Amino acid sequence: MTSLLLTLAQQSTMPHIDGMYWLMLLSRILHILGAIVLVGGLFYLRFVVSPVGAPAGAAPVDQFFSGHRAAWAKWVGIATLLLLVTGLWNYMRTINTRELPSSYHMIAGLKMLAGIALFFLAALLAGRSAAADAFRQKWRFWLNVCLLIGVVTVVLGSILRTYPVVLKLDAANLPELIAPLNANTE
Repeated sequence: MTSLLLTLAQQSTMPHIDGMYWLMLLSRILHILGAIVLVGGLFYLRFVVSPVGAPAGAAPVDQFFSGHRAAWAKWVGIATLLLLVTGLWNYMRTINTRELPSSYHMIAGLKMLAGIALFFLAALLAGRSAAADAFRQKWRFWLNVCLLIGVVTVVLGSILRTYPVVLKLDAANLPELIAPLNANTE
């Protein structure tokens, strides 16, 4: 353990640990946890709950939830909120602090569109309206679509993480260059 700590302490590329570091770390953790809840929950519904079928006498809206649809809907909402807030924060922070090619923005836009589609479909699957009941008539199909969109979103996010980090230069933090006085100017 001591050798690990010594090795870490000797790294020349350690991050600058300040308030922004902790905020960005928290944002990343919450973003990943939101994705785990949403996509993991959809995976569970598709491959664990869905094959079992509905319990006898279950209400149509709770056919696949054994009476726990409202709990799932709450978690879909929480995960969606976490992903929207942290995703927007991470994107704004990234574009304000890094030099990025236009392809980065294109891939980020596709990821955002895929995420919004996933939020909408997951909310509809968990909903309690007549439209949600009709939507759930093709339960497995829509769960498969959600999982495919979830995988595409993760792949796009992974591609974005591979872009090289080139920080923007902040003119206010650059050293001021002053030319020495020339003795021959008189």
